Amino acid sequence: MTDINCFLAGIVRLFGPPALLILWHKKSGARLYPAFIALPVCFPVFIIGAVIRSGFSQENLLSYFILQALLYGFLEEGAKFLVLRFFLTDYDSPKDAASYGIGHSAYEEFGAGISCFGLIGTGSAASDILPMGIWSLIEGTAFAVGVTVLILYGIRTGRSKIMLPAAMLLHALSNFTGALAPYSVPAALLRILLTAGICYAAYRCRKALQDPFSD
Repeated sequence: MTDINCFLAGIVRLFGPPALLILWHKKSGARLYPAFIALPVCFPVFIIGAVIRSGFSQENLLSYFILQALLYGFLEEGAKFLVLRFFLTDYDSPKDAASYGIGHSAYEEFGAGISCFGLIGTGSAASDILPMGIWSLIEGTAFAVGVTVLILYGIRTGRSKIMLPAAMLLHALSNFTGALAPYSVPAALLRILLTAGICYAAYRCRKALQDPFSD
């Protein structure tokens, strides 16, 4: 049964983001191109992050988690800002930003899906790998979309000096609480609340961009 759950979890995490992207495209009319751009952008960013992270000491796990969280917050959201600000200039609507966020999530979920397949036959997979995989897909995609919309809002309103550092710090906090989540229930709850808050902030930013006088 565990092997079946590993297989299903892998399928969910591999094909969940493309399915969400298609549904988003059909529901909102968002363009698909930003999602496809996110994939080649993420590849070098995560490679650079992995190289830098390899030099971090793991003697103190807390310090390691903090440095790792700050590193990826800076790299991922910094790259996202550069792409939205200087390359995807014709894709400046919140719904297109959401497409980019889904594409970003797809890259992360691809590695997670492959890892699930790799656990088949090992007997080392957690019994809740399938429900946790579904939850991680939903929560991770929601976070990626929310932060992307916040960055776009900063670009569109000339507030990137505020919104970009905020996005980086929020990303770092999410990564940090995610790393602690297996060891701490409060950290897991904080991560959930953080994602919910970011999604609400992104909703408000989207509304403000549609109606500038409502900001």
